[in-house]
Amino acid sequence: NRGQRLVRTLNQNQYDPWSIEEQVAVIWATTNGFVDEIDIEDVARFNDGFRQALRADKTILTAIRESLDLSDYTVEKLKAAVAQFTAGFEGSAAAVGATV
Repeated sequence: NRGQRLVRTLNQNQYDPWSIEEQVAVIWATTNGFVDEIDIEDVARFNDGFRQALRADKTILTAIRESLDLSDYTVEKLKAAVAQFTAGFEGSAAAVGATV
């Protein structure tokens, strides 16, 4: 099922491409299992919301853009950001009490 979620993640609107740092963050979250509990139908909505949350606190996106790498520090910040966002995402198992 992770593969289906990754395919949904890779599908972007034709005239609304994501920045490289947003792509890295969302693909990282998907391939590391943070999206496994999200219904496949909700993956695009999750990705849009997660990208908006990352834009609100630009430190993670800036770190990815400037270093062109995922340092240990950036990975820890990503883990915390995706866990926090997932816990409040309506439609995820995490939001109804499951552990991500």
